[in-house]
Amino acid sequence: MAYSNDHLNSQQKGRIALDLEHENISEEDERRIDSKICTLYGVEPDEAKEIHTNYHSHRLYLLVRDRARKHGMTESTFFERLKSLNVYHYAQIVSQGRLMEIAAVDVLYKGLYISESDPDDRYISFYG
Repeated sequence: MAYSNDHLNSQQKGRIALDLEHENISEEDERRIDSKICTLYGVEPDEAKEIHTNYHSHRLYLLVRDRARKHGMTESTFFERLKSLNVYHYAQIVSQGRLMEIAAVDVLYKGLYISESDPDDRYISFYG
């Protein structure tokens, strides 16, 4: 699907607006962003929640990918292991203010490596 420049510019402006809203916010403030999204975009609350969750889903993906790259994981390995993780689930929890974004990144990053290990490994089962 081809997008016009206006659509792409609008998407970029939306991402920048959400980035600005997320600077130095507390968990309590995270919960209030849905209503700000309703006002900014003129959408219903359910759509605002979806926009907010998608925003965090994208951020989680980028942060986990960057950490995996930094630690030497190849792009193909990252994509293969990412399939077994539920990034969207963690994005929902983050968007509701129930989990900090960096904690979700830690859990997802750990999940990349657990997926390669032996599922019967007692050490990982106990500490994972």
